[in-house]
Amino acid sequence: MAFNPAGSQYDFNNVRQPAPPTAMQSRSGRPVGTAARQNAEARPLTSNRAAKFSSKPVDPMNQTASMKAPTFELQKKVENGPDEIYKKTEREINNLIEESTFAAARGATQEALEKAKDAATKEKGLRKQKETAGFADSINLDLTQCVTFNLGVQYQNCGLYTDALNQYTAIVKNKAFQNASRLRVNMGNIYFLQKNYSVAIKMYRMALDTIPKTFKDMRFRILKNIGNAFVKLGQFQDAITSFESVMEGSPDFQTAFNLLVCLYALGDRERMKKCFAAMLAIEIPGFTEDVDVKGTEAVLRSDTLQEEMKDRQREAFKYIVDAAKLIAPAIESDIITGYEWLLATIKASNYPAVESEIEICKAMSYLAKRDVERAIETLKSFEQKDKQLMARAATNISSLYFLENDFKNAEKYAEVALAYDRYNAKALVNKGNCLYMKNEFLRAKEQYLEAIGVEADCVEALYNLAFVNKKINAFIEALQALEKLQTIVPGSPEVIYQIASIHEMMSNTKQAIKWYQILLSKVPSDPTICTRLGFWSSREDDETQALHYYSEAYRFLPSNMEAISWLGIYYVKAELYEKAAHFFERAAQIQPKEIKWRLMVASCYRRMGAFQKSLKLYEEIYQEAPENIECLRFLVQLCKEMGLKYDHYSAQLRKLERAIEAEQARFAEYGGGNEFDEQQQQDDQQSPEESPNVQFDIQRKPPQKKIASKPKQQDDDEWANQDLGDDLLPM
Repeated sequence: MAFNPAGSQYDFNNVRQPAPPTAMQSRSGRPVGTAARQNAEARPLTSNRAAKFSSKPVDPMNQTASMKAPTFELQKKVENGPDEIYKKTEREINNLIEESTFAAARGATQEALEKAKDAATKEKGLRKQKETAGFADSINLDLTQCVTFNLGVQYQNCGLYTDALNQYTAIVKNKAFQNASRLRVNMGNIYFLQKNYSVAIKMYRMALDTIPKTFKDMRFRILKNIGNAFVKLGQFQDAITSFESVMEGSPDFQTAFNLLVCLYALGDRERMKKCFAAMLAIEIPGFTEDVDVKGTEAVLRSDTLQEEMKDRQREAFKYIVDAAKLIAPAIESDIITGYEWLLATIKASNYPAVESEIEICKAMSYLAKRDVERAIETLKSFEQKDKQLMARAATNISSLYFLENDFKNAEKYAEVALAYDRYNAKALVNKGNCLYMKNEFLRAKEQYLEAIGVEADCVEALYNLAFVNKKINAFIEALQALEKLQTIVPGSPEVIYQIASIHEMMSNTKQAIKWYQILLSKVPSDPTICTRLGFWSSREDDETQALHYYSEAYRFLPSNMEAISWLGIYYVKAELYEKAAHFFERAAQIQPKEIKWRLMVASCYRRMGAFQKSLKLYEEIYQEAPENIECLRFLVQLCKEMGLKYDHYSAQLRKLERAIEAEQARFAEYGGGNEFDEQQQQDDQQSPEESPNVQFDIQRKPPQKKIASKPKQQDDDEWANQDLGDDLLPM
């Protein structure tokens, strides 16, 4: 009975449907096989052709169908949809972030900051658009975090620490950002740069608490920062705790050196020794590998990995040598004993190059103790060692002999150093110095030039080249060498002084004053420079500047005779005798055997009206030097003015004057009398640099007029009435 659902308008009772055709049929159309029905009607055949046979060409790859145009149209992509606009904006933001980071890598920090600000502005606008359009769920938090972090980094690179902290704080407080707490390390670094070390330690510890223990490298780096901050605070014990934790987990040379510094500050000898031994136990990657440097030199030059290994080795050697220099005086009672312990410890390790460096340091310690022989003996022990080390040792030996004024041995070992290394700039300088001391200036100049050719920035060679050029009056070449040296060591007082001195010798007064003023800005309390400026200002008739510079020279060095004499004469010219007397009294204290200073003081008292003090001082001078004709003249004149007896002074004065007249007559008889004048002219023409403290001897100047029978009443014999030129005192 056929199924007919209730309420159906269709009748399925009389419907008959033959079975669907199978894959196999007989020719009569009747189905075959197990599923065939015996009483079913035959199904009509649809085709009597064999399968896969056709008059059309076979196309197994279906290329014809693929070349036909599709029968339906693709749906066009909506380019102005909101999703596409958002994605395009995000791509622009990412590009700005990349440009910002690339600019920071190039060192263009300002450009990087501008790009970061543009990215932050666009990202903020994108978020507002999504919130307004109802797409708040599609806001890209990773992009927001990236933009904010990059902006904070660029603020930090530009030194805008407050703005950088604001950006980092915004990330840390947002719980939606992943691993945001790690940025407290950056915040700690900023506080460290701001010297707020306590807050920096707090930030480092907060970051350390949130980092899993599986991130060992990051945890150890944070511990290093904590230790460095404790060192800045002077809390060495806490710093030692942090550094020791790093040394136990991931030792490195920098941490070991910092730990040694802290132990040195506490004076813990035993722990310093243990720490140095632990430093020597740190492995250097690639150090133990046997590499044939000579055979593979060309390959190693282009091997970046090998160069990196060499850089690490050099860094490790530097830390070890610096550590040895630091603790050598502290680990034993004597620095030499300390170096011996260090050498014994290093010999047990695999650092032969470091051992040689420590040997040289030991020799320098002997030199610091003035034990030159032991220093030379230690350096000579390198003769049996490495060729390069012997070159260095011979250079040092040459310098030691030069300091000992043994120029023969100094030149010998300079040549030994050059035999080991022909391009040793320091050895060439040493040899040039030896030739200079032998007055072979041109050969010395050749050595200095060769040293500069080997090492263009050799400071010693450039300075000595200028010095030897100055000696042979090649002033232009000397200035050229000093100008080049000025670019290498700008602001060096020695270089500036030589430049000013050469201009002075070339009579370039204005240039000399200019460079002396530059030098005075570098060493403002140097009395010699003040004196030179005072001298040249006086020569330029700038008395105001001369007074200033000589006053400064006297303030910095109250025993500066040139400043004292100039100031005394200046106040005499200004008729300020009280001030002049003060300076002449100081000169008399410095040079008590010089009668002229007390004569000047007595004359100042007389000009001031203090006749009793003046008379007393003249009498004291007369008791010490009864043959001083100037003192006798002043005594006679002063006694006349005061109404006192002066017969004995007058008799002694006439006796001395007759003796001087007889001496002048004898000189005239033999056609002489010009030797003194020629010598005086030579003294006057002598340069101030060669004779900065020329002094006037009153006793040796003969009178220019014959003595009349009647004593003179006027003061034409008073020194203060004379024209005070260079022949009296240096200006």
